Amino acid sequence: MGGPAVARPPLVAGRVEEQGILGAAIQGAAEGRPCAMFVHGEAGVGKTCLVRRICDAAVGRDFVVLWGQCVHFGSVDSPYLPLVNALEGWLESAAPTEVSEVLAAVPAAAELLPSLGGQASLGAVRLLSVVDGMVMAIASRRPTVLVVDDVQWADPASHDAITYLVAGFRSQRLAVLATYRDEELAAGHPLHSWLADLTRLPSVSSLRLNRLSRDDTEEQLALLLGGRPHPRLIADVIRRSDGNPYLSELLVGGATLADDGLPAELPTELAGALLGAWHRLSARAREVTRMLAVGGRPVLIDDLTEVAAARGIGAEDVVAALVEATDSGICVALGAEMCWFRHPLLADVLYGTFVPGEAGPIHAAWAKALESRSRSGIDEVRRQGDLALHYQGAGDPESCLEASLRAADLARDVRALREEALHLSRAARLWPTVHRGDAKRVGQELDLLERAAGAHRLAGDDESIFTAWNRAHDLVDERADPLRASWIIRRRSFSARSTGRATGEPVHELERAVELARACADSREYADALADLSESHTFMNAPDVARRYAEQAVQAAHRSGSTEALTHAYRARALAFIREDRSDRDSAECLRFARMTDDPSLLEDARMVRSDYLEARGRVAESTELMAEGLSDVLGAGALSGVSGLTRVLACQLLMFGRFEEAGHVIRQGLALADGPERTADVRLAAALLSTRRGELEVARLHVQRAKQAIPDLEDRPGLVAPPILAEYLVAAGHPDQALDMLTRTLAVQSVDPRVADEMLMWGARAAADMAQDARDRHDGDRATTARTALDHLVALRNDLPPRPFEVLVAEDRVQPAMETLFNAETRRCNGKTDASSTWQKAVASCEAAGLQWEQMIAAWRWAQALLDEGAGPSTVAAPLRTVHQFATASEAHPLQRQAAGLAALGKISLEEPAPTQQRDALPAPFAALTQRELEVLSYLIAGRTYAEIADALFISKKTVSAHVSNLLRKTGTSSRQDVSALALRLGRPTVNQD
Repeated sequence: MGGPAVARPPLVAGRVEEQGILGAAIQGAAEGRPCAMFVHGEAGVGKTCLVRRICDAAVGRDFVVLWGQCVHFGSVDSPYLPLVNALEGWLESAAPTEVSEVLAAVPAAAELLPSLGGQASLGAVRLLSVVDGMVMAIASRRPTVLVVDDVQWADPASHDAITYLVAGFRSQRLAVLATYRDEELAAGHPLHSWLADLTRLPSVSSLRLNRLSRDDTEEQLALLLGGRPHPRLIADVIRRSDGNPYLSELLVGGATLADDGLPAELPTELAGALLGAWHRLSARAREVTRMLAVGGRPVLIDDLTEVAAARGIGAEDVVAALVEATDSGICVALGAEMCWFRHPLLADVLYGTFVPGEAGPIHAAWAKALESRSRSGIDEVRRQGDLALHYQGAGDPESCLEASLRAADLARDVRALREEALHLSRAARLWPTVHRGDAKRVGQELDLLERAAGAHRLAGDDESIFTAWNRAHDLVDERADPLRASWIIRRRSFSARSTGRATGEPVHELERAVELARACADSREYADALADLSESHTFMNAPDVARRYAEQAVQAAHRSGSTEALTHAYRARALAFIREDRSDRDSAECLRFARMTDDPSLLEDARMVRSDYLEARGRVAESTELMAEGLSDVLGAGALSGVSGLTRVLACQLLMFGRFEEAGHVIRQGLALADGPERTADVRLAAALLSTRRGELEVARLHVQRAKQAIPDLEDRPGLVAPPILAEYLVAAGHPDQALDMLTRTLAVQSVDPRVADEMLMWGARAAADMAQDARDRHDGDRATTARTALDHLVALRNDLPPRPFEVLVAEDRVQPAMETLFNAETRRCNGKTDASSTWQKAVASCEAAGLQWEQMIAAWRWAQALLDEGAGPSTVAAPLRTVHQFATASEAHPLQRQAAGLAALGKISLEEPAPTQQRDALPAPFAALTQRELEVLSYLIAGRTYAEIADALFISKKTVSAHVSNLLRKTGTSSRQDVSALALRLGRPTVNQD
């Protein structure tokens, strides 16, 4: 079992139903139904004990249990800490052969696990796949339970890793059990949104533990005391613990079966009950454990000894106190060098026993002890963060500010973006206190706020970005520093929009930013303000205004000489002229200058505009390659803000090409790392699209719901390209009328990108066709007319928008013609045309030429359907139908798979493919005399092929096929093709050696 050992078996009273639920989850995982369950309740209610009991039973059934414990402290912990501890525990206890196999399967484990010489960089987002790889490699050998205890204290990277694991559930023999305290989660706690997102995923559930009933508490006391206690003792315990198992255990820590009640001196409040065992310690042990509580988290015994020495307590007394506290069940040793409380709640309660100001000197002693230490890398980041918190507790805000800034600098050096942002936020909060009224330092505070906003931008924390820019906006003096004011106004306006505080394009704010910077026409600020104003007009579909500002932005950027400004300006001009040839050079220049900067967000923006240029010309494969490169780069840099946008674009492109497995992997990364409304909506839309195509409509609905919660006006945001995805979901869910309404309402605002408008037109035709077909099946002529009228209206709207529908910019563009053929085919289906097979055949060819494999398969299914409707024979229909079925099966596109299977059954067409090779010496006796060609013919007979199909496949005549069948019937002693096929299946299905 991974993680710390348990000194004694957990005592669990009652919880029969909960044990059954967890046991069923574990059993399901053993049978290839992976699951995640979040066990929650108040502190001390028995979450950990219950999970321990279940895991102990699982170990007896040959499960691997990976146990990871989270620790509580207000500073920075190592990323993936509970998962690393769980894997390290497994490494120590697993069989050497098993360890060797897993490490061979995941060579990068050495980068993650300290025992192998690794040290997980705080910013190494790419280690997600290492954690995932190790857990999955272990689970591939034996059924596995991964436990993350007290997940409310987990570091952000561990939250990401858990999401990544859960999002990848398929058929692994893996159960993830996590516990958390729900009573400590205040409104706005980040765990709320994380859990809300996770519980929307399939195979994820929660289990709340309530306090024990009177009967169950009595059972618990009997287990603890070795027999049924006195009724008055039971009543006393229940009155004070109110059924909290941990408090009950503390209350009877010194009791015996002879006691008829609790001692009178015990406090009547629950907090007093919690401290009951602590109060029984010696005075010196109580004093030492209070010092330990001020430490805030598991500490080195040497550090505790130094703190105690500053308070006049010798090293021998510290050791004696820890031994006493450990023997009393209050503290536990964590290895040979560290210690902490058995239940972290004790640390919180003990800290609460200090009167105001009493803990200050102890914090100061802890700070002094940490000052004498010198560490490196991640440990030094943690040390400085701990110093900051102890300085704060000691009432020394100046030193706290300095330590926070040092910690931020160190975090930046190791690319720990989230941690840098955390320390900068603390520094920004402290600055007004430390430098109150010092007008000369306003510039330094603005520098700090801008740096904090930049760090939060890379870490993907939109709310903290707005907090920083809003404070900066309040501080900056437009008259004294107009350039900085221009910069801050721009940033704040976009931050207000990304957090939902504002909607629409911030044109007025950007115009103000331009005016403020105009006097410095050679500045980066002026160029950036012009570029932003141009882009806003582009998204407002005002191309002439956008182009004018873009030209000015490029000129100003060249005057400034700033590569950042040049990146921004060329991006704006590329977008403004996206349909013209000059966009090629501008988007390439944008990318070139972005690569000269050290800003992952600028590089992401540059890739996006280059992708827009490529897609506008049908060069989707090149765009996909660029997006894949970009996603790899931002993950490697830990720039989480760039992940979600790239995820949506790349995943949708991969799905367009029918590359479902790759798209699923990309979406998993996005789900694990998405933060903020726009990023959440981006990745949820991609996830909804994949779920829709796989037939997981309830999952798709939840993804759509989450996207709309993040951005209520989702359909009206051009940059998100939501309408085609929402239309596909609505059509799949049986609501084509809603899809048509939504497409009609949003077409104009989305026409800023004509290709998106054309895709919406195709989806309008598909929705109308489904609606009309359903109406004809129900003999509802009025509804069929409504569908045709709605489509006509949508077509008229599109015709009123420039350019003309499905216009191509270059002759090499194959995507727009493919979309047009699909639109034409769906329009004919809407109108009830019966001679549709040639139209669908053309759509298949067009989609194949464009590389749009998904739409090619949809068209091939419709082609097969049209052929059957027109009375074509099975051999004609079989080819497209088998292609569709094979693709749908491999991609797990279950609705398409069912449609193909249904058509095959209707047309009496076998979808089975001929079996692969088998060595001749392995052939069953009746078939040993068959020639190679006869074996080939037999394999096709088994697959249900007609003589004509066999002839086409083997390039022979039907007469020759008939001769071969006669020979193999004679040699096997059978009388018909059905008989010989049945014999072959009974004897082990002889197959062809194709060497």
